Amino acid sequence: YEVGGFPAEGVLAYIREYHRIDPRAALVIRRGLGEWMSCHRHFDEEFVARDRFYQDFLIPYGGRFVSAARIYEDAELAAIIGIHRGRGMRPLTDEELALGQRLGRHLTTALGIWRRQGRLRQEHLLGNAVLEQLPHPVMLIDEQQRLQHGNAAALRLLRGGDRLRLVDGALRLDSARAQQELLLALRRLGIGGEASYRSDGPSAVRAIVRLGDRAGARPLALVLSGLHADRTMGAFGHRDLAMLLVHDSRRSVTVDRFLAAAIFDLTPAEATVAVAVAAGRAPAEIAAEHGVALSTVRAQLHCVFAKMGVSRQAEVAGALA
Repeated sequence: YEVGGFPAEGVLAYIREYHRIDPRAALVIRRGLGEWMSCHRHFDEEFVARDRFYQDFLIPYGGRFVSAARIYEDAELAAIIGIHRGRGMRPLTDEELALGQRLGRHLTTALGIWRRQGRLRQEHLLGNAVLEQLPHPVMLIDEQQRLQHGNAAALRLLRGGDRLRLVDGALRLDSARAQQELLLALRRLGIGGEASYRSDGPSAVRAIVRLGDRAGARPLALVLSGLHADRTMGAFGHRDLAMLLVHDSRRSVTVDRFLAAAIFDLTPAEATVAVAVAAGRAPAEIAAEHGVALSTVRAQLHCVFAKMGVSRQAEVAGALA
């Protein structure tokens, strides 16, 4: 990165060719971290007069003196600060160099913080890596409906369909009404800085936006859940986002626990029970398979009934379908 008046074509020429013969670079690299080099202490006027780097490149572009140091280095990045002086100017004095050394120490600290924060951000985004393991199309969108992450299944869906698509990075649905419902759903979930667009209660846990079954198009349900940074250990970053699952009922051959839990706000244990009951399993079988008491399974099934709004085991399968 360059600041000051050095012309862009000069920077490009250095990157493409002249860095290879820059005699100053080796002096900086050989020194320890934070140890400064001033070129006039190593190269006299006789050397400068016959050196190709100075005569063919640096002086024609208006440069002459530099004081520099390597101020940061790790396994992936090395950073050098250089204070340059042009033709007709003098090198840095000892007092000026001392000021540059102080600046370099601050920049070393700043770069270290920046690199650590970058690594932490990558580690904290393990939530995105988890989403990649899911077979369903799953996206993360922000309050402006912009896509922040999509797993492989979601990206395939966006590339291949007209029901959902990306326009300038934002998710666009197939109708203005559905688009408005998506915006309202985000507000109900408290995404966008407001606790809720309503004034009479806290934000919702989840919301569903349905894309109607228009002629020749399959019906889709968008199941949205709020991911608030202060409640998700920063696993998806430091912004409040909505997780959007795309459910295609026509393609659902078997009921999925994750999707059932997302739609009906079931706990993992309740979702396991619901899916097993929908497949025709008796509570006693479920209890034996998972090593829990029959009373525990019955209590979980009671919660499933309440959350699904049903009263019989046979109705669970219909609700999931």
